[in-house]
Amino acid sequence: MKKSKKFLVSFLAVIVIAASLAAPTYSWLSSKSEKVVNTFAGGVITVTVDEAQVDTNGKRIEGGERVIANSYKYAAGAVLDKDPTPTVLKGSVPCYVFLCVDNELNNLFSMNINTDDWSAVAEEDSKTIYIYKETVDAEHSAEDIMLSPIFTQVTVSKELTQDDVAKLGEKKLSVTAYAIQTEALSQQEAITEACGQFFTN
Repeated sequence: MKKSKKFLVSFLAVIVIAASLAAPTYSWLSSKSEKVVNTFAGGVITVTVDEAQVDTNGKRIEGGERVIANSYKYAAGAVLDKDPTPTVLKGSVPCYVFLCVDNELNNLFSMNINTDDWSAVAEEDSKTIYIYKETVDAEHSAEDIMLSPIFTQVTVSKELTQDDVAKLGEKKLSVTAYAIQTEALSQQEAITEACGQFFTN
């Protein structure tokens, strides 16, 4: 009886092994997608400012280069050419553009501010900040985007005296450009950032 049980167990084991060897190999239906690849690169903003080159009389040199500095000799009644102009370089993301005019001269000097395209948004001491009339998008532009100048002339009052000249000495009139992204920033927030750039705390 014991032998027959052992034989039965051995026989069943052989059947199980044989069955497992004879089992079919399944080919499951399946599919694998291509991976989604996202590349993140930081955007850039580049803004410059320059002006027409002038001669010794403060007059624009036709066909002259654009420069970042000029020297002027002034006299009562003089009208001097000066056209500070910002340019947003191609590839720059959409941005608000500001100009800060730092005028160390007194009220005997006036500028023909371009109020059609630029609006004053803040003032402190000798500095006034202006914002361009619209946002500038050069991200997909094939060329740099030159904006309009903040002014084109500086006029010296006819009331200027030798005493005024002596008191003034050598003063500067400078213009600095600042651009900041429009993404996630309201215009007022951008103005606050611009003030932080140009005004002392």
